[in-house]
Amino acid sequence: MSLSEFVIGLADDYKLHGRYRTAETYLTTLRSMLLFHKNEIELHNCFAPDWLLAYQKHLINSGLSQNTVVFYISHVRAMYNKAVKNGLVESQSGLFDHLHTKTVPTLKRAVSGKVISTISEADFSSNSGLEFARDMFMLSFYLQGIAYIDLAHLLKTDVYNNNTIVYRRRKTTSTVHVAVDSVALKIIRKYESKTANLPYLLPILNSTNAEDTQRLYSSSLRTYNRRLKKIAAQLNIEENLTSYVSRHSWATIAYHEGVPTAVISQAMGHQSEEVTHVYLKSFDQPILLRANQAVINAVLKMSSKQQVQSKKNKPPRSNWQNDASGG
Repeated sequence: MSLSEFVIGLADDYKLHGRYRTAETYLTTLRSMLLFHKNEIELHNCFAPDWLLAYQKHLINSGLSQNTVVFYISHVRAMYNKAVKNGLVESQSGLFDHLHTKTVPTLKRAVSGKVISTISEADFSSNSGLEFARDMFMLSFYLQGIAYIDLAHLLKTDVYNNNTIVYRRRKTTSTVHVAVDSVALKIIRKYESKTANLPYLLPILNSTNAEDTQRLYSSSLRTYNRRLKKIAAQLNIEENLTSYVSRHSWATIAYHEGVPTAVISQAMGHQSEEVTHVYLKSFDQPILLRANQAVINAVLKMSSKQQVQSKKNKPPRSNWQNDASGG
């Protein structure tokens, strides 16, 4: 059996069970393997020590990060295990022992409140693409560091009384409650007209078909990250802006503002704090509201100080802060 026949069959089976993202990862790995081999290859030939070492060397020489190399090798190993289970290839002891199969910790992806403030205040009115990317970046930040994939899939029905969003994280299935601040609501309303005929809260996806949605999301994520790099270049931001930065920045600023780690974990829907959740039970919604407001206010303070430098004796108080104290 050829590699393509085997992997496409796996992908089709995952699609039948609604696991489109998993199917796409296998197809992505297949394309990478065929690109290296230059043509089709029989299944048993690619699960050989020399071929696998050569493939890994190719990935490394292509300039990919170690974690990206691990992504491909791990999926090749998963293919191998499934092929062995189905009796298509023979089991080989230690076949992956000398390959990269463990991820390494990544560098921090957070930026300072000052950088967040700079992004929020930048004028991109002459470039709708960059303006939309900036707005989604800030919305991700304002909504307790919501991940871009969850932002893209938010439904109008996830919003309650214009001041609370309840959604289930696609990565961990944890349920997250988000208090919608006035600045977040302003961005949401800015794009209401573009989702008039869609169930989505934001105009990132335009189809409800599961397979189309995965393709559209992948495309939008690439476009989003590309635009964020352009934003960084235009604003002379040295840090590498990606879809993860707003999320990591929210958590980092929240921590420095004194928000307890366990509260941050619940606010972001982290599954790694399950023991903390059991021990501390559940936090009241007002605590999550104050946590989100503390992060937003930290950025607003920096913005206000930049705009009103002459008023040093009395810290400026923005409309956002007034709104927060009144609600």
